[in-house]
Amino acid sequence: MLVVILRQQTTTTVAEGGFVKGVVTYMVMDNLELQPMSTISSITLLNRFNVKDVGSLEEKVVDFGVEEGLKLLKASLECKTVLTSIFLGNIAPQKRSCA
Repeated sequence: MLVVILRQQTTTTVAEGGFVKGVVTYMVMDNLELQPMSTISSITLLNRFNVKDVGSLEEKVVDFGVEEGLKLLKASLECKTVLTSIFLGNIAPQKRSCA
């Protein structure tokens, strides 16, 4: 299971119904489900996958360009583990559920 953390600098004007300034962080799940990042959502995710030792988790920095974007689009039509198949495909091919 691969989860990507996205950070985006945002500013919302008062005319849009509020004023938020700062960094907004999102989690992108392996199936491309997007949700706001919070402590509760992180703990829930760890519990869902029965992670007992957070020391076993690993951070992976990836470059994302046009080639990866095209692979992502193709994989999103073929499998449910999109991010794993694109960014960890050569590491865990037996776990891929792509057609």
